[in-house]
Amino acid sequence: MSRLGKMPSWQRSFVIGGMLTCSITGSLYLLGHEFQFQRSTLGAHNILALHGIAAMLATLALGTVLPFHLKSGIKSGRKMISGFGQLSFLLTLLITGVLLYYGPEEIRDEVISTHWIVGLVFFAVFLLHGVVRLKGLSTLSLFKSTGARDQQASAQKYRPPGQGLDNPAG
Repeated sequence: MSRLGKMPSWQRSFVIGGMLTCSITGSLYLLGHEFQFQRSTLGAHNILALHGIAAMLATLALGTVLPFHLKSGIKSGRKMISGFGQLSFLLTLLITGVLLYYGPEEIRDEVISTHWIVGLVFFAVFLLHGVVRLKGLSTLSLFKSTGARDQQASAQKYRPPGQGLDNPAG
């Protein structure tokens, strides 16, 4: 890996593929089942089953990311809001997914609404996190490392021309 937090290509493909497949199959089922758009095709049980399988793969993909990508993200301070936002959304989606399968009937309608709303928001944040650089929302200096190495790199970066370690006059 050439830079902090960059995933190997197999892992990046696995994460993106798992999350996109889960999001797309969930969106298709939402269109068919909740919004009655081609209900016989999109609202069918096989789409829901594909969504469940994709959710399991996406959860596995998340497990491959947590140990290193998350730690690197915290150290760099980049994309903190979208990164922790995704984790919060995924935790909510996992809990509501379990409640849809095992939960009591009395709360099912509320859980369905929560699951698809959070799922759509997650999908948008996932795309933004991977594609768009959010300058104003991406950095929280609270989590940035303040070690001597980082301070030296910052000082070197902002040193006026002619005033370097190689120029004793500066």
